[in-house]
Amino acid sequence: MIRINDIYINYEADGETQTSALRGVSIDINDGDFVAIVGPSGSGKSSLLSGIAGLVPVVSGDIFVDKFRMSRVARSKKAWVRANYFGIIFQFSELINRFTIEENIRISWGASGKGRNKEELDYTYRLEYLVETLDLHSILNKMPGKLSGGELQKAAIARAFIRDNPIILADEPSGDLDPENVKRLKTLMRKENANGKTIIMVTHDQILANEARTVYHLTDGRVAEIKERE
Repeated sequence: MIRINDIYINYEADGETQTSALRGVSIDINDGDFVAIVGPSGSGKSSLLSGIAGLVPVVSGDIFVDKFRMSRVARSKKAWVRANYFGIIFQFSELINRFTIEENIRISWGASGKGRNKEELDYTYRLEYLVETLDLHSILNKMPGKLSGGELQKAAIARAFIRDNPIILADEPSGDLDPENVKRLKTLMRKENANGKTIIMVTHDQILANEARTVYHLTDGRVAEIKERE
């Protein structure tokens, strides 16, 4: 379970001025939930994902991931939680340019810490499943610099899902995808969520947001509206 309790997060607007990104956000996300976070640019959506992952400091309030207080634990423990709990799809692909796509995915697989029983995971099976679902056949042996934006995005999605961690944090996962690949992404998310994975997704894509069971609408750093799918 993820518990977000009255958090405030700031960012530097011009290198000096502190501007509020989130102002008193409280959300509970249960295991196996499928959550979409929507709202206008600058409303704090990406800051919320970064706060959950422990990538930005929380000014006040608390974020718990399972038993871990991400808003207060040491940096090394945050890194351990990210490696063992999260698969993260960043707004930009963040692939390592000197490695092929398959190598980038394998690096993500190997990043898990000792707290996870990796013997239970079958890299070959998992990779084949993702290659088939996302149609990655033609790009596995290519370098990131040779790929289109959509191909890079699909590779980043595969990298996030490869370790089969229990929580996916997805920041605009469909941003560079054409309609056919958005369908592939939706299929993957449906399958993974049906198998118990928690998905927390920031998106401007209303069709993709409709896949979620709960939609949080952020405005000016606050939760303005919550919609539950019947």
